[in-house]
Amino acid sequence: MGNARVAILVLAVLAAGRAAVSAQAVPGPGAQRGFSSQVLIAQLSLYLPEEATRAMYRGLGGPNAGGPGGAAGSRAFPQIQFTRDPALFLTKDQIAKLLPILQALRDAPLPTPSRAKQVQAEVDAQLTAGQKAEWAEFQKKMQARIEEFRQRMAASGGGSQGMTGGGADGGPGASAGGRAGGSPGGTLLERRQRQLDAFMQVLRVRLKQ
Repeated sequence: MGNARVAILVLAVLAAGRAAVSAQAVPGPGAQRGFSSQVLIAQLSLYLPEEATRAMYRGLGGPNAGGPGGAAGSRAFPQIQFTRDPALFLTKDQIAKLLPILQALRDAPLPTPSRAKQVQAEVDAQLTAGQKAEWAEFQKKMQARIEEFRQRMAASGGGSQGMTGGGADGGPGASAGGRAGGSPGGTLLERRQRQLDAFMQVLRVRLKQ
């Protein structure tokens, strides 16, 4: 199997951008700057074939969000071209160990900073050095696109609103109470739980293959 060239869409970029500036952001390994269950899903998705996660990404972040190979939520925001390396795909042993960690997160998907740091550490303990280096490289590309977007918005007079905390999608800066006013798809808590449910189902299918 050759490397799959994929477009990682605005969803993951914005999620990581909000996490990076959130007051709840916690330091992680390498380039990791913040934590949310959504960003964790984006990270672990890099270690799976595109076809395994394509359908799942349609549901992440609401009905208007894109996914790998789909339509972006903001046409002005550039996509990131990134190569998924089959050599870094999750093994069955890794998946078996990650599922209980994700299930515990699913039961409390809006963790405190200390709990978020613990979850990230538990996940990192299951990943290889190569996988973590891949995520660090991806984050560098995301940050470059975020900065590019901010500069373009500033030049056009649009500012950087929506990149500095939980927006309609309810990033880590959103209220811990879980309701993003007027946002479709239920409360933030419910959306994060659905996202984790969908991703864990992808992992379970992968485990059986």
